[in-house]
Amino acid sequence: MMPVKSISGKRTIAKTLATTLILLLALVSISGPAFAREGPFTIMMVVWRGCEDACRGFQDYLQERGIAAEIIVRDAARKRDLLAGFVREAKDRKVDLVVTWGTSVTLGMVGPIDAVDSHRHITGIPVVFMIVADPVGAKVVAGYESSNRVNVTGTRNRVPESVQLKAIRAYRPFRRLGLVYNRNELNSVLNADKIAALSTDMGFELISHEMPLRENGKPSADDIPAAISLMKEAEVEFVYVGSSSFLMANRDRFTYEALKMGLPVAAAYEAMATKSHALVAVASRYYSVGRLAGFQAEQVLAKEIPPIAIPIRSLSRFSYVINMESARRLAAYPPLSVLRYAEVVNGTPGTTPLIQSQELLPKSQ
Repeated sequence: MMPVKSISGKRTIAKTLATTLILLLALVSISGPAFAREGPFTIMMVVWRGCEDACRGFQDYLQERGIAAEIIVRDAARKRDLLAGFVREAKDRKVDLVVTWGTSVTLGMVGPIDAVDSHRHITGIPVVFMIVADPVGAKVVAGYESSNRVNVTGTRNRVPESVQLKAIRAYRPFRRLGLVYNRNELNSVLNADKIAALSTDMGFELISHEMPLRENGKPSADDIPAAISLMKEAEVEFVYVGSSSFLMANRDRFTYEALKMGLPVAAAYEAMATKSHALVAVASRYYSVGRLAGFQAEQVLAKEIPPIAIPIRSLSRFSYVINMESARRLAAYPPLSVLRYAEVVNGTPGTTPLIQSQELLPKSQ
């Protein structure tokens, strides 16, 4: 008896293969030619306040991996109105990859996921973002397993708020926490909202203060002393800085004022403790985040993986930094249990002219 040939089965297989091929071709055509050619690559890095640790970490990673690339760095210098020009330049140059630093830069370059405009945003060039604390909350991406955007992937850098608060409590229990933030930064608002929600669950009183905005729509460093005074009057046990490019840029003045008034600062920025005068920082190292972004870029450029197929990654280990000089000034020494895993720094006197007048600082008893 002659075997029966399954014509319908062959057609089904052929149809499936054809459908798969069409989807792959569509993805490549949307993603642009960068996925299909080898280096040297042209990469545009758009940063918010100069090429700092994350920027250098990214570049070092590519160099160590032997990925040949011309890297063009563009600094927005905290001016959002410059971003449109960088979008046009990236398109005109037909760069192979755009790397964005921070939430403001990223949203300016790629737009929120629910309001993308191909004329104002980058849609046909692969983009890797870094130093974005809450990319889902900021509507940069739809989720962490996939951005749900054909040309976008990246990294998230913020240590979860609950982890930060538990780490601060490991140093010294608190019942009243002060929070200073500014409303003109989306990350700062998102962080403040999460801390407020956690205050109920974790059983502490939150004293929050929103930095006033001047006529130009921005906060002023001249208002920092008043903010710290309010924290002092409220008798907070820690002043917490979770997410604020403004406070990070003015970290010396902020941490100095707090130290002068006898208030410990706990920060989500490593540099506030290592390069300024915060008592403790629980953070992802910016240099390491930059290297992680370099890994993401390698997946896109060298391994030709579409950004939409690359999960949003974060570091698996965080840094717990204690500024021992600030601990001495505040007479707030860490417990031995914390010293077993913390990194201790001895302070950075001379980081700002303000700190040179040591007699102004409180002395331990």
